[in-house]
Amino acid sequence: MLQHILSLPSLAPLRTYHAHSASVTSISISPPPPPPVAIPTRRHKDAYHDRYISVASSSIDGLVCAVPLLPSTPPAPGQSLSTVPYTKSEITLKNFKRPVLAVALSPNFRADRTFLSGGLAGNLVLSVAPTSSGSGGGWMTLGMSGAKDAILHSGEGTISAIAWSKESPRYVAWANEQGIKIMRSHIIPPTLQKQATEDIAGNPGMAGWIPGFGSGGKSASEVAWKRISAIERPESITEEIASLYKPRLEWTDRRSLLTSESGDAATGGTLNVKDVDWGDKEKLLVGWGGTVWVIDVFPGSEQTGVENNIGWAQITHILQTDCIISGIHMYTPSLLLLLAYLVNPASNSDDATEAPLPPSAPTSPGFSSSPKSPMASPRFRRGRVNALIPELRFIDLNTSEEVSADELMMSRFEGLAVGDYHLGILPATPTAVQGPPDNDESATGLSASLWAAALAPTQLFSGTQSVRSFGTASRRNSVAASGITGATGTTRGGKGRADKEIKWGEDEKGTKIYITSPYDVVFATERSQKDHLTWMLDRKKYADAWHLIDRHPEVVDPDTTSLSMYDEEERKVIHVDIDYESDSTVTSSAKQRSVRRYSTAEKEKRRIGELWLRDLIDAGEWQKAGEVCGRVLGTSSRWEYWVWVFEAARKIEEITAHIPTTQLSPPLPSVIYEIVLAHYLNSDRRKFRELLLETWKPEGTRTLYDARTLVDTIILKIQNREDEIHTGDADWNLLQECLAKLYMVLQEPRNALKRYMTLKNADEAFRLIREYRLVDTIRDDIASLILLRVSAQQLSTATIHKLEEATREAITLLIDEADRGIVSPQKVVKQLESDHVPAGKLFLYFYLRRLWKSQHREHQILTSSGGFLAEFEDLMVDLFAEYDRPLLMEFLKDSHNYSLEKASAVCERRNYIPELVHLLSKTGQTKRALFLIIDKLADVAQAIAFAKQQDDPDLWRDLLDYSMDKPAFIRGLLENVGTAIDPITLVRRIPASLQIEGLKEALGKILKEYGVQWSICDGVAKSMTSEVARGMESLRHGQRRGVKFQVGGSSIAPARPESPGTAMERALEVGNSNTSDACGICKKRFSSANGTQRTLVAFACGHVFHLRCISRPITAGSDDDEDAEEGEVVQSGYGRSVSAKVTRAALLGEKVKKGCSVCAKRKREEIMV
Repeated sequence: MLQHILSLPSLAPLRTYHAHSASVTSISISPPPPPPVAIPTRRHKDAYHDRYISVASSSIDGLVCAVPLLPSTPPAPGQSLSTVPYTKSEITLKNFKRPVLAVALSPNFRADRTFLSGGLAGNLVLSVAPTSSGSGGGWMTLGMSGAKDAILHSGEGTISAIAWSKESPRYVAWANEQGIKIMRSHIIPPTLQKQATEDIAGNPGMAGWIPGFGSGGKSASEVAWKRISAIERPESITEEIASLYKPRLEWTDRRSLLTSESGDAATGGTLNVKDVDWGDKEKLLVGWGGTVWVIDVFPGSEQTGVENNIGWAQITHILQTDCIISGIHMYTPSLLLLLAYLVNPASNSDDATEAPLPPSAPTSPGFSSSPKSPMASPRFRRGRVNALIPELRFIDLNTSEEVSADELMMSRFEGLAVGDYHLGILPATPTAVQGPPDNDESATGLSASLWAAALAPTQLFSGTQSVRSFGTASRRNSVAASGITGATGTTRGGKGRADKEIKWGEDEKGTKIYITSPYDVVFATERSQKDHLTWMLDRKKYADAWHLIDRHPEVVDPDTTSLSMYDEEERKVIHVDIDYESDSTVTSSAKQRSVRRYSTAEKEKRRIGELWLRDLIDAGEWQKAGEVCGRVLGTSSRWEYWVWVFEAARKIEEITAHIPTTQLSPPLPSVIYEIVLAHYLNSDRRKFRELLLETWKPEGTRTLYDARTLVDTIILKIQNREDEIHTGDADWNLLQECLAKLYMVLQEPRNALKRYMTLKNADEAFRLIREYRLVDTIRDDIASLILLRVSAQQLSTATIHKLEEATREAITLLIDEADRGIVSPQKVVKQLESDHVPAGKLFLYFYLRRLWKSQHREHQILTSSGGFLAEFEDLMVDLFAEYDRPLLMEFLKDSHNYSLEKASAVCERRNYIPELVHLLSKTGQTKRALFLIIDKLADVAQAIAFAKQQDDPDLWRDLLDYSMDKPAFIRGLLENVGTAIDPITLVRRIPASLQIEGLKEALGKILKEYGVQWSICDGVAKSMTSEVARGMESLRHGQRRGVKFQVGGSSIAPARPESPGTAMERALEVGNSNTSDACGICKKRFSSANGTQRTLVAFACGHVFHLRCISRPITAGSDDDEDAEEGEVVQSGYGRSVSAKVTRAALLGEKVKKGCSVCAKRKREEIMV
């Protein structure tokens, strides 16, 4: 009987050898495959090196054969390592003389050479094989030569299964006809070992994959091979069939379990020992018949003498099923995996328990038939066609409910018994698993395959299929044929059939399940997200597929080549402060390299999203399709296509709210937005404005649409007379506002201003005028500017004050621009004087009044020219007379360029007597003005004030003449005339016969006023008497005070002629120094040189001057010249004639009366300072 060692899941042959002459009943590998780790260490690799692996098998022929995985003999040139024969020293063979049904190598077999076996003899035998250095052939020949055997248990019937615990191989479980037994092994945890460390070099196989465990330490006699628990067989299994229904024993290793979440399971997530709170216990799964046990095995107390100190077991779950258990495994901490064998209830169930003979006739691959049909297989055994399709079931341990069940299409399942199926699991591998180093010797040959199968099976698996190998020849030929291809991963079905290559997905990271039968090896993995995606697409579940990719973009095949139509540059949201030109192009190679494209997942998601959209549209769900557009199209240019689709179906409203509203780089095609805007421009203009100005609001000059195109479209719409858009209605105003905004986007503020002026949007209009200096734009339409804040109703009902407030901003703007010369008053007056301007005169009054007041405050019209308002003063007289009479009088008094005749005519026409009186007085018609005051106003006080102002005696006489026959005026004159005229003259002119009411009081008032005036004058005179006396005394004292003259010495002549101003400055200096020995003007010292005496003039202040310096200007010359001049004066007649002396004295007196010139100049300078 050939034995084949294959790698999973590729089924590549590792070894093929002949060990038994009958059917093989069980196989054991030591050490067992370790649980996957994220990053395998060197210790793990060395411990699980293929040269340390041993394989044992048992058979009905009574033999147990153990061999190393790889022979020590190197292959010959051209020879495959899998066909190199073993040497005799490498073969360990034990003959038990009875059929052996179960064998289990010690996990540390390489070091302790221990294994357990059992079979029909009913004995659980512990055997210690000789080391490989001994004579393996001798042991085979001589039976017990060099071997150590011990019967650990017997007497309870056939032993059908033996299993070592996996997480820590300190327990052994076996099954016989009476039930399940559990005992301690000879391997002890480090906590119970006497030595803290172990020699790893002497025990590499064990210490490599279970760190810290070894065979040394505590004595084996203390705990080794001591039974800790026994569980009777299920009641449903009778004693007659107990040996036929082989129980399935499976220890659970927490390190190999999947996570509880299915989504995590698909990604290959595994649990750490700490993640499952099992404590120090281990779990044993038992499937026997239709019963499932979950047994917790506890290590017990470490203290001696305590009950259960070596361990104990407890059943935690018991499940009854409607099937026969062919395999059992723990899939997740809460999920149980069962391989269910089903029997047709219409057939005799006893037949199913017989060991079937394998049929020799081939079946076609994939063949499946109904279990009721006896002709399902060309060759079958009568009475054995009663099995149904096996199922793979998942049971939730928390709820004891079945989660799922899948049928397995196995070849010729009708003729297979429960013992023909086997269930195995390759645990999930963490993502970070790495293969052995390239330079490692163990990474070559068979070692590489084993490493992949043990630690990184995801490198060999397909994640979405269950693959079966079908053969067309006999069972032996089928197995042999399947192993011939080597590690290529292909299977052959026989002659004339093409090879079928089996490719397993390398990206599958979940747990792999494999099911074997005499004809098939079926691999199953949990459905991955890719499978889910494919399944959804096949069933047109596009919405679910889109959401799946959105959550897990990694499920998309990166090699997809059918997405070229979705290949475009990735768009990003831009902000206002980022300089970006929508029409900019990338020209440099550096920029081209920096362009990011949408990922394959994004493109696939978009493709599926569009299929989803098409389904919704075909179903007429346009509203939902619009919502989906916003989710699936994102920032893709595919918006343009779908907007056209909605527009063609007249469903543009359903997609509008979902179109992107942010600025993107690069931008989306503007036609997307223009299509939508064009639709609403024709159907709903309020929505059009909302989209244009709010939803898709421009950011500066950036817009989502082409502003120029929209401007042209709106203008055509307004000009189209067929549409119901009339000037001034709501739609017309909306479109005008949109035009204004678009013009601002196009940086055409002048056109925007015109639209705002048309809309009478004063805030925006004034903002544009000031910000962009656009006064010249509206200088030909001043009236519209003034009327921006004035409605038609206000023009007819508002008061002048309210109208003035409404036009204040515009008037202020015009006045400011008048000063700058941009909008001249002439242009403003000309436009506002037009009859077509409503309330033009009033607005002109506002303008001219503000302009006149501003200039009046700045004293610009106080000249005779009157400034640039001179030509409008006649108009201003008319406007002020109509709208502001108090201002008229002020204007008439302060202005001088208006026509007196026109102004008088205006005042006379309006009967403005005070203003007319003022005008008549300016023209010299004071008498008429006085008569107007008396006749029209009958105001005595004003008449008297007017007469006082004119100060004309004739006017007073006219006033008296006119008042003599009017008692009221006479009384008024008496009371108010004061001292302007002589009261006696007034009283004498009163007619004697005229009766005047209140005359006595009036006369008394006059007398009282004169008495008061006399009293004031007398008091002032008295108060001034003392002041005058003190002044006269000071004068006399000064006049009597002597003046010191210092005559003599040398006179100092000036170096050069001096001007009178310079001489006066020097006199001031001399005066400040209080010197009297030099003239205050010429600065020459007083002297009597040559016996000549000069006339000197002295003032009370102490300054002394030459007489000639006072009488005439200073001339340059010497003292001799001056003496000559003075002699000439005497000779000319001034010296001898009396009249001449008098004349000269008079002239000098006039000079002297002016006082000291030095002191006078000093006072002037003080005043200037």
